[in-house]
Amino acid sequence: MLYKKAIRDPIHGFIKLTEEEVKFIDGEPLVQRLRYVKQLGFVYLVYPTATHTRFDHSLGVMYIATLLGEKIMQLMGEKDEGLLQHLRIAALLHDLGHLPFSHSFEAVVSEVLHMAKKGGCVDVDLSMFDVGKPHEVTTRLLVDKVSPRLSELGYDPDLVKALLFDGEKYKPFHSILSGVFDADRLDYIMRDMYFTGAAVGTSFTHIDLERVVENLEEAGDRFLFNEKARVNLEGYLITRYNLYRHVYLHHKTVLFTEVARSIIAENVEKCAEGRGGEICQYLCDLARFISGDVDEEVVWKATDEYFVSVFVKDPKFRELLSRKQLDYVALWKREKDFLEVFKDPVRLNEAVDRLGPPHWALIDKLKKKLVERLNVELGDSNCRLEPSDVLISYVSFDPRAEDLYITTARGPVPIYEISPLVAAVNEAWRRAPHLFVHVRRGVLDKCKNALDILKASLEPLLELTIRRISS
Repeated sequence: MLYKKAIRDPIHGFIKLTEEEVKFIDGEPLVQRLRYVKQLGFVYLVYPTATHTRFDHSLGVMYIATLLGEKIMQLMGEKDEGLLQHLRIAALLHDLGHLPFSHSFEAVVSEVLHMAKKGGCVDVDLSMFDVGKPHEVTTRLLVDKVSPRLSELGYDPDLVKALLFDGEKYKPFHSILSGVFDADRLDYIMRDMYFTGAAVGTSFTHIDLERVVENLEEAGDRFLFNEKARVNLEGYLITRYNLYRHVYLHHKTVLFTEVARSIIAENVEKCAEGRGGEICQYLCDLARFISGDVDEEVVWKATDEYFVSVFVKDPKFRELLSRKQLDYVALWKREKDFLEVFKDPVRLNEAVDRLGPPHWALIDKLKKKLVERLNVELGDSNCRLEPSDVLISYVSFDPRAEDLYITTARGPVPIYEISPLVAAVNEAWRRAPHLFVHVRRGVLDKCKNALDILKASLEPLLELTIRRISS
């Protein structure tokens, strides 16, 4: 492959680009937009240096996808340079549909689209967004938009889409872009650890990456690795868990994200009722982006900076950006606090996980039902909770490693069966908080013994509420 340009990257060194890739990247607003979308949403309010973007992450995914693609072709005994070029472009486009602040607002996408469709802003099949992650649906729609440009540069758009979205047709190359051990996860683990400085106990470096790729022995329906790479794979899985635990699911990150979502939801409700001005128009433009109805103006509105320029008109959002102390108290922050509140955290977590993806409407329903029951427990007519006094956040992480196998004399064995460390990661997540509850500080100050009552009654009330919502 003939490279024309090299980009300096603190994670991978030099990331090289072909002439066609340079022309596509430099001439495509949908790709350049990713420079203005933070990789980690509101994490920068906790880790100030976490301001890296979806753009540099996408370049990193392209780099790692190339390493894995070349290794798999070597194992197959045939190098297909055309396929590798398409794999690189597919990797570059894998995050094209992310909203401002990345994953932060995915839980409220359905509410935004319903409001916008009712108001005549968009005409979109909402059922597309009922299954899977909203940004992945938007990515599919936007890849269609850039297909003519891909064709002009000699790419086959259908092949790019198949590599991104067809898990069966192009195994194992699709697995490079979407799997337990994929280029996306590998890059964000290395990149997020670097830019947050949150390496805890272990890390996964470029040396580990090279060692693992070198010891990839088979890549059909699943990846098989030589035992030599086991320690590096353990480091990968442990580092990923620690990043979730200390960065993505840090109690302050969870709170800031939930407050931002509640601000969006409140404004959606105002717009649906015909109240509000510029924010409502912006939410319509954002809905157009989500549904793939983009022109160049809409593209540049779907950035962090433009989002902030509009939402600073909401005083609550200004307070969030100012990092003013929020008027909420966490009932638990860490595993120790969580285990003090719940006698059987594993059972509760399993019940929470059965609720499915954390859509805003579902969490809102859970919150309202829980508040009703908590008011009964508080028993004081002068001390009543309103739904707005409580924030509930469901956090999601899948630590499993079923697709990672180690070759042994008795055949391939899942890594978690022969690695006590990986088994311990799975068990640690079963006991860690999958749910966070925050209560307005003023309620606790006003209501005598409210905090003790809430903690004492929360486990049975949560289980009962979840069971009734699930049935």
